Amino acid sequence: MRKITVGDNLSVMRETPTGSVQLVYMDPPFYSGRDYEVRLAQGSQVAAFRDTWAAAETAGNLAQLSEHLEPSAARRVQGLIEALDSKNSISAYLSSLALRVGQAHRLLAETGTLFLHCDSSASHYLKVIVDAIFGYSNFRNQIVWKRTNSHGGSRRFGPIHDVILFYSKSSKYSWTPQRVPYSDEYLRKFFIHADGRGTYQAITCTGPGSRLGTRAHYEWKGVWPPSGRHWAWTIEEMERLHADDRLIYSKSGVPRLKKYAHESDGVVLQDLWNDVPALSANSSERVGYDTQKPLALLERIIVAVTSVGDIVLDPYAGTGTTAVAAERLGRGWAIGDASVLAGSVALSRIRSEAGAVPIETSGFPTSTHAADALRRADTPAYASWATSFMMTQIDRRTTLKSLAVGRRKSAPDMAGVVPLAAPLMPGDLPKAMEVLVLEGPGHRLLTRQLTSVNNQAVIEAVPLAAMTSPAARAAGRADHPLGLAI
Repeated sequence: MRKITVGDNLSVMRETPTGSVQLVYMDPPFYSGRDYEVRLAQGSQVAAFRDTWAAAETAGNLAQLSEHLEPSAARRVQGLIEALDSKNSISAYLSSLALRVGQAHRLLAETGTLFLHCDSSASHYLKVIVDAIFGYSNFRNQIVWKRTNSHGGSRRFGPIHDVILFYSKSSKYSWTPQRVPYSDEYLRKFFIHADGRGTYQAITCTGPGSRLGTRAHYEWKGVWPPSGRHWAWTIEEMERLHADDRLIYSKSGVPRLKKYAHESDGVVLQDLWNDVPALSANSSERVGYDTQKPLALLERIIVAVTSVGDIVLDPYAGTGTTAVAAERLGRGWAIGDASVLAGSVALSRIRSEAGAVPIETSGFPTSTHAADALRRADTPAYASWATSFMMTQIDRRTTLKSLAVGRRKSAPDMAGVVPLAAPLMPGDLPKAMEVLVLEGPGHRLLTRQLTSVNNQAVIEAVPLAAMTSPAARAAGRADHPLGLAI
């Protein structure tokens, strides 16, 4: 499954079959009281999403609880939210999230899991709400992700971490333990011995329990296991380790195993994640959203609780990081977002990973009239949609003043060009050998100008109707060969 839906994510979740999803990752607004913008291109800073809430929204959300939650869970959630100050906007925020968490519980398989990304603004409230829906016994972790090293705080300690609440649908959830490399501090503290093979840590050769009368309890070179313990290996394995110079002995003859740093697979991952940095301003992953999460974070989560071929759902898709990570790891995925802009940014990012494979889409323009209306009403969203359906990604070095330029990472000498408004500004013309030009304001003049800039360039026109046809929406790309440098 590969699916992108633009629209109300609650509707998207309701349409998802019960028990069909292995992982739901939710990264909703954090109740920050802010409105966010996206820097799509040079000088182009436009609205991305709203994170402000009105207490008046609460009643409508509570009225829907019985549609989206099991009866007992709906009663618990309603009681919790009604206990809050009805004039406080937090009740609107929590009741909105409760509807989505209720749907997540329904569509998850019995082996499935929920990861809810939030921060201290509302994490303590959200945990109580999710406990009421998933059950306290299915709470697994409160993961702390250290996203920055320092942050200015006014009369408080600097907030430098996010919280990820990890719940399972049942006790039968899928789980793959992960390990991380030892820190430099750990290596210096514990790997204090060295020989010709390298640095090593001397660890015990025994385990708890005496196991008298078994092959794990025997005399080794005049030494017996301590009381209440047994040798960790059979005598044959001990002989092999000794012959391979893998054992070191104390003055009293007690053996210890040499555990070499270069042969170690590290330590089991804990619930404090301080080894995945947030994206820097200059990161190649950046697409203009301040709230964008790093791929490494989503890859860690997906690997931990899913297998190849499982389905991952992200109802707050944003820039599509979840889908990119899932695609890279061989999982199916479905994502949703309220805006055409975000859905298009996600599609263009996924294309760089997935190539020309069909990606089912909905909520994008369904006719040339709808496309023209989008261009007039929301030019950045139109530019992002059009370049993504031409299988390119907006070149953030351009301006979006008269045209949008899309590029393909796999073909740096080609470009997709989308006219936005006349007159065209020659300074925006891309230098490329292969150019796809979308039908739009002044596209014929644009074609002539491109030819004058480089008469060796191969230029192909893409009809606007090819972007909005049923076939285009089913494939997530123009119903046109797009045959240049794919």
